[in-house]
Amino acid sequence: MRHLPLIATAVLTLAAAPQAGGQGADVLLNCSACHTVGPARDSAAPSPYPNLNGQSARYLERQLRAYREGLRQHPQMQATARALGAGAGAMARMYADAPAPDLTYTASPGALPKAEALVTDGDWSRGLPPCASCHALDPADRARLSPRLHGHPAPYLARQLRAYADGSRQSGTLGRMQAYAAQLTEAEITELADYYAAWGPEAASPQEETETDG
Repeated sequence: MRHLPLIATAVLTLAAAPQAGGQGADVLLNCSACHTVGPARDSAAPSPYPNLNGQSARYLERQLRAYREGLRQHPQMQATARALGAGAGAMARMYADAPAPDLTYTASPGALPKAEALVTDGDWSRGLPPCASCHALDPADRARLSPRLHGHPAPYLARQLRAYADGSRQSGTLGRMQAYAAQLTEAEITELADYYAAWGPEAASPQEETETDG
């Protein structure tokens, strides 16, 4: 229950935010309609939106600013970021304090060799460090600027890598992600997206399912 005071503060702050983009604040600021802070969604119908729970507050607030300033392009998110105004920090902290999902790698080892090599070893011949050097599964630093990628939907991840590569997303720190993505092939982008999307909730054993079913 330790999150309740923070959530209450966020709600009170956001209630005073102005309307934007022709939509009511109740619509624009209903972030949990896409980015849930509650229990994990049904794995049979995964969400197409990134899971923000447990992400760095500093990273989330930076991305809201990027949407507000046009460094990231998405009509709904840009309108939401403008509507949040001074409430962006409270919203970022609310998600940062929400429990991060408990994820495990669900693909077969070796199924995505290009991605696994880029994640663990990088490709120094192209100046590409390992993805894992910045994007950790369980990072402890709330002030970090690199998000957790594990468990995000593959289409979302692939879109972001392509956006970095073609310059339509400019929110990477010191241009690192723009430079990194520009070196990737389309096959590598697809595999990396599939690799990170393959991290999901661990399947319950038959015994656990039986016990849950009563």
